[in-house]
Amino acid sequence: MSNFIFVVFLLIIPILWSKLSKLQRQVDELKTEVEQLRNGTSPEANRFVLNNSPLTQDPASFSSFAGASSTAQSELKNELDQELLAMVRRGNKIQAIKKLREARSLSLKEAKDYVEALDR
Repeated sequence: MSNFIFVVFLLIIPILWSKLSKLQRQVDELKTEVEQLRNGTSPEANRFVLNNSPLTQDPASFSSFAGASSTAQSELKNELDQELLAMVRRGNKIQAIKKLREARSLSLKEAKDYVEALDR
């Protein structure tokens, strides 16, 4: 009887080990997805940011954004644009992109395109 239990135990161990490995891979994938959503680097995060942002992905639309209807919005935008442009000209392009992302909740691509459009 003890030999039978031992054989069953030996058969169950690899099955449980493979299930555990599979679960660990799934947990790792979920952690990666959560981190991507936090950083805004996943397609899903970009989709949500795009739906809530005043800008589109088209860099040509940045010039049309300059004609904001509200004077207060224009002044705030101009101040931020001037600050970003100064940062870029000092060689702090990455910091300018980070600042814009924080100020306007943009995706990394949108912020990068906007900052590059400012520098043109």
